[in-house]
Amino acid sequence: MLVITGDIASNCQVGAYQQLDQLLLAKNKQALWLPGNHDDLQVMQQHLTQHPFLPVFESGNWAILMLDSSKSGQPGGEISSAQLQKLERHLARLKDKYLLVAMHHSPVSVNSQWLDCHQISNDDQLHKLLTSHGNVKAVINGHIHQQYETDWNGLAVYSVPSTCFQFAPRSHDFVLSDQPPAYRWFNLHPQGHIETGVKAVENFRA
Repeated sequence: MLVITGDIASNCQVGAYQQLDQLLLAKNKQALWLPGNHDDLQVMQQHLTQHPFLPVFESGNWAILMLDSSKSGQPGGEISSAQLQKLERHLARLKDKYLLVAMHHSPVSVNSQWLDCHQISNDDQLHKLLTSHGNVKAVINGHIHQQYETDWNGLAVYSVPSTCFQFAPRSHDFVLSDQPPAYRWFNLHPQGHIETGVKAVENFRA
């Protein structure tokens, strides 16, 4: 299962979504996706026809929740009131499962001033919800184009690197790094344990 954490397009290009839809179909891949700040959920839903948006995916002892943290026309993130209400219902229904929660924007500071301006604005409210039943095992996010791992007041947070280019860590302003495209993998064990790591594209040339 692929979990795609947004910014599939650079400026909501229809062709990017159509190409992804056909590629996933050709490779016979299951995928969960959510929008980033460069995407538009409605446009994505219109063109990812073979892979519809699934806010919840359940498998065995686990469930994956997909949250839309994008704000129209804004680079920063927020979880809307409507989504928080839906999240509360999902958490109550899934209280007997282990949960992995995905979103585009980071809910925590990553020690890069320009990126920290994009952090989810209502992170305290979100954290309170996610810890309400004690079964959320980790949060994953994109947006920051780099590997980052931290503890968010008792919740593990794993940022995923970009499959395109990476941002330089701990930077005051926008700076690209020379790190290659990469992805993060997860093994979700039946007893609630998570294994994760990062795999870079080998022999990559820009």
